[in-house]
Amino acid sequence: MPAHMHSFNQNSGRRLVASFQPAYRLFLLISLVTGRFCLSAPFLPVDSVKPGMKGFGLSVFTGTRIDTFQVEVLDVMKKISPRGDLILCRLSGAGLENSGVIAGMSGSPVYINDKLLGAVAYAWSWAKEPIAGVTPIQEMLDIWQAQSGSRPRSRAPRSNLPHLPIPIAISGLNPELEQLLTPTLAALGMKPVAGASNSGTTDTTGFVPGGVIGVALIDGDVRAAAVGTITYREGNRILAFGHPFFQGGDVQLPMTGGVIHSILPSFATSFKLFSPGPPIGTVTQDRAPGIAGTIGTVPPMLPVRVVVNSPKTRDTYNFRIAIHEQLTPEFMPIALAEAVLQTEGTLEEVTLNSRLLLRFTDGTTAQIRHTFAGINPVVALLENTRNELQFLFANDIKPVALETVEAIINITPGRTSAELIAAVPERTWVHPGETLAIYLEIRDYRGTETEQIVRIPIPATTPPGIINVTLTSAAEFLHQQIQRLPRLANPTSLTQLLKLLEDSGREDELIVAGFLTQPALALGEREMPNPPPSILQIFSSSKKGGRTQPVPNSLLFKIPVKLNRVIQGSVSFDLEVK
Repeated sequence: MPAHMHSFNQNSGRRLVASFQPAYRLFLLISLVTGRFCLSAPFLPVDSVKPGMKGFGLSVFTGTRIDTFQVEVLDVMKKISPRGDLILCRLSGAGLENSGVIAGMSGSPVYINDKLLGAVAYAWSWAKEPIAGVTPIQEMLDIWQAQSGSRPRSRAPRSNLPHLPIPIAISGLNPELEQLLTPTLAALGMKPVAGASNSGTTDTTGFVPGGVIGVALIDGDVRAAAVGTITYREGNRILAFGHPFFQGGDVQLPMTGGVIHSILPSFATSFKLFSPGPPIGTVTQDRAPGIAGTIGTVPPMLPVRVVVNSPKTRDTYNFRIAIHEQLTPEFMPIALAEAVLQTEGTLEEVTLNSRLLLRFTDGTTAQIRHTFAGINPVVALLENTRNELQFLFANDIKPVALETVEAIINITPGRTSAELIAAVPERTWVHPGETLAIYLEIRDYRGTETEQIVRIPIPATTPPGIINVTLTSAAEFLHQQIQRLPRLANPTSLTQLLKLLEDSGREDELIVAGFLTQPALALGEREMPNPPPSILQIFSSSKKGGRTQPVPNSLLFKIPVKLNRVIQGSVSFDLEVK
């Protein structure tokens, strides 16, 4: 082992203590003996930093062993943001000359003259030298002011400089899933990497500056966790990363330790391969200069159960998702996609039926159902689920309080998709209360045409006259309804919002809808056909109709017909009611 590398554990504490500078040596010795972590060595203020100063940093490059690397100050970039400075340093040792600054080193503490300078946090892709941007420790200490309720001095983003990507270790990550996730996670400053199952224990004696810290995003049969480095520990409080996780402010996210398996070199940005340990505390702050957390109480996570049925097997996955309005919609679809790919592997030409059952703490439930057909429909599953959950969690009506989520996913061979070509009624007239047969002509994606009969009951209250019957897919019907009644796209209650989500899928349903062709009034959730002309004129000329709006026609009936295939196309015809 190179002379600059030293192991950090209780069995080799003597060797570690002998290797470091005197003040930090004293801190580590007291920490190892008493288990109390409070850095007594002073901090180095930015105003005292000069180019050419040399020191060392701490980080884990393999296992849980904390190693040293060398640091030389290049310069200080003052006011890189309205309230922040950035210290430029050249790193060396621990193989950094070859790997460059490593994603996962975020938070690695840097010491100059036995004083804590700050945390490695920023770097540049494709750089020829391991040049890092170090966040001053004083800016990170200000995070604790936010934690105590006072106003932190560093709220604004530090700068437009790129912070080190945050590796997100995902169990079962294959190239296909990595390709799907990379663009979305990159927008959050994260990078998907392969991770293993839960590693390590809840022992926190190694949870010290330079040690591994993780943020659990998915925990259980499917796992995903961010990895970084601890900068400073005071009692059970820690500071880490040196840059934001996702700038979440006040958060309640599970905090873990973990194991670094290896460093994967890359010409762009090298990164640590990481497996998280079990949660041991809570990340409570996610601010511009870094994250803060507390060892001890672990925050709740959202329980999710996924059942995947395929021609090969039936698998059940139980896991938990971090609860946050921005992270939950991002990582629940990732877990669903991973469960499918772990069960079925690479999907070819199949049909995927998904049912997502949401249970809320107030007893409300909602069921979102989709059918996707084609090559690799897991892409559509991931994207649709993400969009729908983002719509739900970003609502301005009330906070979302989910209790559990259950998903049932059925995979069958073949692409069961088709287009509606024609719809012909058995006759052009009907009496109220009668049932009308409609002959459908359907063409599958290979061009084969088939016929199918659907029978539609005509409401007994239908007035005499002409009605328009429209047959279309559920998605297209919802689109047409929103065009007819734009307020549907802006629900004013959680019930309306959930109804909109429930109506947004159902790709295997054909909607048969009948419309009275006379002008009508929409009264909230109801429609008034044939309103008195004077009333219709008042609302038609009013610019502030509120929830009462004039519409060119009124919905008489809506009947879903399940076709067991993804349907596209629209057909309509007029029908005389006698």
